[in-house]
Amino acid sequence: MSKLNSFARTILALFLVATTLVGCSLYRPNLRQGDFITQADLDRLKPEMTKYQVQEVMGTPALTPVFNLEQWNYTYAFVDGQHRDQPLKFKTISLYFKNDKLQSYESRTWHPANLPEHRKR
Repeated sequence: MSKLNSFARTILALFLVATTLVGCSLYRPNLRQGDFITQADLDRLKPEMTKYQVQEVMGTPALTPVFNLEQWNYTYAFVDGQHRDQPLKFKTISLYFKNDKLQSYESRTWHPANLPEHRKR
């Protein structure tokens, strides 16, 4: 009877170790942080929109420079759950206003269809 009991404990221990290891390696969720923005959201932006209208489309900006209230910055960071050894991927877009009306944007990765690019002075 003790041999059967010992064998059952060994099998149970191996089963628990195996399921723990398999459970840790199968699913790794994608990590997203910041403002989740789609191209459809960006394409809804148009020149002369008010800050309120922009906020309705894009949400609250992650960063607003203290000395430049005419610029809103949105940042999105992403890590693929299956490739955690890869570096964090960032996307940013800056929206520029004049007299509280949307004028232009600046971004390397996102390009709104109806908004001109910002020209540095």
